[in-house]
Amino acid sequence: MKNKKLYGILFLFLFTGWYTRAEIALPKIPSKQFVITDFGASTASADNTACIQKAIDKCAAGGGGVVIVPKGVFLCGPLNLLDKTELHLAEGCVLKMLPYGHGDGTRPGTYPNAGKPGVYPSFISGKDVSNIRVSGRGTIDGQGADWWSAYRAIKGTAIVMKRGCLIAFNGCRYAEINGIKLINAPNVHIAIGKKSSDVTIDGITIDTPSDAPNSDGIDTWAPNIVIKNSSISCGDDNIAMDSETQHITIKKCTFGTGHGCSIGSFTHNVKHVLVDSCTFKGTTSAIRMKSNRNRGGGETDITYSNLTISNVRWPISIESYYPKVPKSPEDDTAQAVSDKTPSWSNITFRNIRIVNCESAGVIWGLPELSVTNVLFDNVQINAQKSMVLNNAKNVEFKNSTMNVSGGDAIVTYRCSPTGIDLSSGKPVLKK
Repeated sequence: MKNKKLYGILFLFLFTGWYTRAEIALPKIPSKQFVITDFGASTASADNTACIQKAIDKCAAGGGGVVIVPKGVFLCGPLNLLDKTELHLAEGCVLKMLPYGHGDGTRPGTYPNAGKPGVYPSFISGKDVSNIRVSGRGTIDGQGADWWSAYRAIKGTAIVMKRGCLIAFNGCRYAEINGIKLINAPNVHIAIGKKSSDVTIDGITIDTPSDAPNSDGIDTWAPNIVIKNSSISCGDDNIAMDSETQHITIKKCTFGTGHGCSIGSFTHNVKHVLVDSCTFKGTTSAIRMKSNRNRGGGETDITYSNLTISNVRWPISIESYYPKVPKSPEDDTAQAVSDKTPSWSNITFRNIRIVNCESAGVIWGLPELSVTNVLFDNVQINAQKSMVLNNAKNVEFKNSTMNVSGGDAIVTYRCSPTGIDLSSGKPVLKK
């Protein structure tokens, strides 16, 4: 009997997501220091790339250590981190990207291209290395204004302009970004790329204008990631969890301008997601899940809990149509289900307060594959417009209320939610 009871408890924990997530291992880096000014870097220099990379190379060749960027403004081009190296930005330091390369990237004193016009490398890169860190109280400045203007000028034309990230890790294990501030990225601020693992982002600030194109705060494409204690305001997704993002925890973060703490739009195999104890204020969206028929499959075990959401246009949004839903759910017909069909399931919203928002939320699955098993547990919503539930099944409201300015609280199509009155938005107790 005791064994049966133990197995029952274990089943509950494993299959409801209420289990303790594994700790993410931090990088191990020797303490030996390498100061970039000892390698020729100077605040008076128009380009410190070679000097700073020399310090990194020397550090790695000696078994690893900490490369220090001291107080001051240092102009620089693309850098590559190596095994067991930490790039430490001292308080008062600004590591500033060289200015935009005017379309070719070959002019002296401007940011170089990646071998052909319009294709630019990321600023700080780690590729197939382990035990790396970017840390400190300093700032990375992408000088993005000219990049954004150039991008806007060619948008919709055949001209290619591929802008790099401020920090990009690909195929890296045991990586950390800690304490720094990132501003004015030409494109994405931080990208955790495919085949990476065990990545921690802690105590950072991202602050870039809300109209900066494609300026995602953090993009992830890999498992075993922790993002915590950070503040993110940008011009696109504050965080975008893309394909193969698994076992990710986002905790105690503050989100300002941006498109939300999002999943997608590439969502294949995104699972075991926890977003907890975060605040959203003035974001376009807050909880956002977006995909389409060619980008999904396997999205499950997703929890958003203990959140405060205010002055947000769409506080909760799950859509299997990206970038645009049909005018009406009746306008789309069912198609064959494939391994790329978004299959949103086992989604929990718990202890969430939503106030002064335009929409109460939207869940819009496909006619061939509904969004399945959604729980609203102690969710309080005050909004102007109704919640829309289309092509969704097993949607349950528990101890939750919804107040909207006019009309029914919830409008449905091929969805029969339980635990709430669709008109009043008040709880309905089970008989």
